[in-house]
Amino acid sequence: MGLSRLKRWTLMVPLVLAVACAPAEKSEPPKMTEAQLPTEISGWTAAGEPEHHDTETIYDYIDGHAEVYVAYGLRRSVSQRYAAPGGAEIVVDLFELASPADAYGVFSHDRSGEPATVGNGGVYRSGWLSFWQAQWAGSVYWNGAGEPDREAILAIGLEAASSLPAGGETPDLVRRLPAEGLDPQSVCFLRSPQILNAHVVVGPDNPFGLGPGVEAVVGRYEIDGEPAHLVVVRYPDERAAEGVEAGLRSPAVELAPMTVGRRGWLVAATVGEVPETSGSALLEAALGGEG
Repeated sequence: MGLSRLKRWTLMVPLVLAVACAPAEKSEPPKMTEAQLPTEISGWTAAGEPEHHDTETIYDYIDGHAEVYVAYGLRRSVSQRYAAPGGAEIVVDLFELASPADAYGVFSHDRSGEPATVGNGGVYRSGWLSFWQAQWAGSVYWNGAGEPDREAILAIGLEAASSLPAGGETPDLVRRLPAEGLDPQSVCFLRSPQILNAHVVVGPDNPFGLGPGVEAVVGRYEIDGEPAHLVVVRYPDERAAEGVEAGLRSPAVELAPMTVGRRGWLVAATVGEVPETSGSALLEAALGGEG
């Protein structure tokens, strides 16, 4: 259902969203932008006032999954419920992350489903739409019994995306993953060891030294008929990359089977039972060019 088929709205629900709120010695009021969602869309009416959450209260709102958003530098979120006759609900959640790269990261953490043209990229699976745009990650989902109204979910998602700032590009580190043999839906941008281990278990603790200021990407491959993952990490400087490379190569550290390579500030590793020749070729392709 395109926006041209949606009903006109005379009233709008203002959702005040902060786009900059960095603490400093001389604090200044955060710069604000106002996003607006309609009070009515295709027979669905906004139910109640929007809910706002920050890095503390988000755990009360999202049971068991708040850690994902916090791992990508959550600043705040806003949620609006829509109701239709019969008791069904559609819920819109908008999450402001630390950067457009982090918004892409949240989206890429789970993109199983069919592509949806919403925001900078979206995915629809039964009753749930996820998308990203600028520093925002969006979620629109069916909350009730019965068959999800796919057209209404997508229409509300389009309207939610149109309320957000434009912009945001896929992190350039993603291009480090060679296309041949790659499962595109498996690609995930991340900064957290917990997120990495959700995609491929590399070992205990944090062997890749992930955290704020470090960027990583992981993708799943089929190499010589065997499944494997490629991890590429960019560090703030070459010294940090050297230290991580040394740790990954150390026999004293018990890690998943992997082949490791480094170039400048970049460290890459194939994870899995991959022949060394094939693993080295994939690393060479990933580490080529400017670091």
